[in-house]
Amino acid sequence: MCRGGGFEGTKTPLFTTNREPVIVKNPNLFTMEEDILYHFSLGTKTHNLPEMFGDIKFVCVGGSANRMKAFAQFIHQELSLPGNPGEIQDICEGTDRYCMYKVGPVLSISHGMGVPSISIMLHELIKLLHHAQCRIPLGLELP
Repeated sequence: MCRGGGFEGTKTPLFTTNREPVIVKNPNLFTMEEDILYHFSLGTKTHNLPEMFGDIKFVCVGGSANRMKAFAQFIHQELSLPGNPGEIQDICEGTDRYCMYKVGPVLSISHGMGVPSISIMLHELIKLLHHAQCRIPLGLELP
């Protein structure tokens, strides 16, 4: 998701000057009464996505659900967050497709195996970040 300068013919700056919102280039998204992120067991009417995820600055993905839980527990300790890292909850526990853990400004998500599984996860993740009104951190620019 990172794109920087230095490639011949590119005019994209290495760093953005402000934090831009995550934009989904799908005009149908704005006409939907409700968007259900089925594989995450989340929805725009059933969950307050800006409150839950609006402070996300980093998203880390990996294939294994167990590895992503261990990563989230590690980040919990590294950030010295309150509470027991062993008690973090899987946000996607309502489905058996993916696991998702939020620790501070970090989102840890499993993506399963293979391109179809990763594609579905990324599709719903981008919509989740959009609905949560997340902003792209300084230094990152989406293509």
